[in-house]
Amino acid sequence: MQHTADYLTFGQWRYLRTIGQLQPLSASADPEVLTLEPRLHKLLNFFLDHKDLVVSREQILSGVWGEGLGSDESLTRAIAALRRALQDSRVEPTYIATLSKKGYCWLAPVTEIDVPPEIESPQNAANPTPADLLSTQKAIENWHHTKQNKLKRIRYIWFSTLILLLFSLSFALLLSKMNEKATLPRYLQVTPLSALDGKEQSPLLSNDHSLLLFQHQFPDDVSWRWVAQQLPSMQSQHDEQSYQLLSQPHWLNTEHIIFRAQQQQKCAFWRQKVKHGFSAAVPLFSCHQFSASGQAVTADGLYWLDLDPATGQTQLWLWQEDSSQRLLMQFPAQWRGVSHLIVRDKKAYALAQTGYSYSSLLELDLTDLDWRVITEFDFAANQLAWWGEHDLLVNKSAQQLQVWSLRTGNSRVFGEMTFNLAESSVWKQSLLAVYPAQAVTDIGQLQWQEHNSQFVTLPFAESNRSEFLLQAHHGQYYFISDRSGLPQIWRSQGENTQQISQFKTQLSIQQLLWFNDKLLLLVDRQLFEFSETSSKLIPFTEKLAGSEHFVVCDNTLYWTSKDQKGWALNRLEQGKNKELLRDVVNVGCGPGQSLVLQQQDSLYVRQWLQGQTITLPIQINWRNTDASAWASTDTGLYWLSANGTVLNYYGWVNRQQQQWPLPEHAQALVSGLDGTLFVQQFRAQDTDIVWLHPEPVE
Repeated sequence: MQHTADYLTFGQWRYLRTIGQLQPLSASADPEVLTLEPRLHKLLNFFLDHKDLVVSREQILSGVWGEGLGSDESLTRAIAALRRALQDSRVEPTYIATLSKKGYCWLAPVTEIDVPPEIESPQNAANPTPADLLSTQKAIENWHHTKQNKLKRIRYIWFSTLILLLFSLSFALLLSKMNEKATLPRYLQVTPLSALDGKEQSPLLSNDHSLLLFQHQFPDDVSWRWVAQQLPSMQSQHDEQSYQLLSQPHWLNTEHIIFRAQQQQKCAFWRQKVKHGFSAAVPLFSCHQFSASGQAVTADGLYWLDLDPATGQTQLWLWQEDSSQRLLMQFPAQWRGVSHLIVRDKKAYALAQTGYSYSSLLELDLTDLDWRVITEFDFAANQLAWWGEHDLLVNKSAQQLQVWSLRTGNSRVFGEMTFNLAESSVWKQSLLAVYPAQAVTDIGQLQWQEHNSQFVTLPFAESNRSEFLLQAHHGQYYFISDRSGLPQIWRSQGENTQQISQFKTQLSIQQLLWFNDKLLLLVDRQLFEFSETSSKLIPFTEKLAGSEHFVVCDNTLYWTSKDQKGWALNRLEQGKNKELLRDVVNVGCGPGQSLVLQQQDSLYVRQWLQGQTITLPIQINWRNTDASAWASTDTGLYWLSANGTVLNYYGWVNRQQQQWPLPEHAQALVSGLDGTLFVQQFRAQDTDIVWLHPEPVE
């Protein structure tokens, strides 16, 4: 039954169906009004139009999301969110009942109201009488007379008052700093805004907030397309053009966007009309390196970050609509790269990835064309956005979102609901973001098939949670998994897999190593020995400032580190750090007692033995290749390229190179027992565009 009246009542609620407003039917003088999100608004209207009927999940997905667009997971989240808004219970429902294997049914009687409820207004104050005006005039004259007398005394006490005022201001500032964490809004739920099958990312609201633009990748597809979703009708349209990679879009004007994309391994900037339907994208100019978040639009034009093809150093460029391009500045060679560019009032801010797991916040002066580091993070920050006029949103992968103050240098951390968010932006203190930010990872064994000359991936210790950091030792495999809740150490031998640690808190475990028959864990840049008998971590070294990647070769512990002078290769000797070489950004094991090195000033890999260095005919770009993306065996060196889709090999004896396509994208390589090779890869997982609205302040 389609309801024609604007106002309906059901249960404890009065409902304005045209705009999705819920108001409690209470005796309160000022009842709170709740406006539903567009998706929940449409979902509630669907239930009301089908009350007393059993509707299947397929009917709801087709009626609310559109034919073939929604997913079971997005429907489940939306039903749960609507129940929370209605203060309903799944176990003892008042409004929405779940019928096993059948669908859902609306339970509450619905009544139409032809005339909207009247809202009483307070009475206006009576007009003043002439007598009132005379009395007021006399009061003003008396006040002036009293003021003249008081001014004489104020001359003697103004200095004391000033001191008291300064003291009060200082005390208020102190209280403000002590309560900084309490000033951030609380977010209590994640509400899906768009929930298509596959991955969604890079959300962008139009200036009038009538349209949401984002990228979409269908399941089992490698290409990306733009999607424009009208708000609040929730009608969406896919662009026909597809791309290998798409960057964060930016509004060039009220109808057109500008973005960076990669097609057929070529990088270019494009302009496209997206308001009132997609037009064909127009290429503007080419770029050297794709970056998902390395551009910003201002009144001056488009600022963008690119790489110098000769040195690999990051550069800042400016493009203007007369098609002119200008190089503005170049950043240090010892940084891996610069990304996440945002601009405001001739000041730009960006994240410098100074290593594999460190980053710095940069301030760029676009007038003087200069830059400076304003703070350093002990983590790899992976998003940057504005929070008000003088604060920035910063995050590291799968951790809590935080606000960093440009004025004080202090940071404030949001609550747990901001865990695992990516690409967050703020609108009226509501967060628009991608969820989840971090996909589940699996470990698989690569096996060579002679009949078709290709690798296949076999499962290893499968679960429905993340597995990572595999290490082989004495015929057994050790790895980290969070299948029991927290990240724990697991041991596997044949078909027998068991948990051997009992950690009580969340640990940020970066590496597993075997050294002198001791299992070492790298946690927050400090090495700990794991005792299986007590399930405790015993400090093995002091915290090693600037440390990056560790490796054990011939029972010797090596690692790279970065300080103010640059990069260095280190070795542990008698419990102390000994610096061996400068400018080394990554280290691995080579044949014999040699080491394989990457240096910041060259794409070529070098072999180092007893002070002698040999350049190998291998190119691995450390700026876009993770330290864990290569592994050494007795026969040769393996490494990943082409965004983890190609496996490369170099033989120690024949000095020949080979490469093979991988069946799935790989994130890391691990050398196993008897020359076996393992990969760490992301499991296919949906992502959604979500809203987080703050808890109302009473």
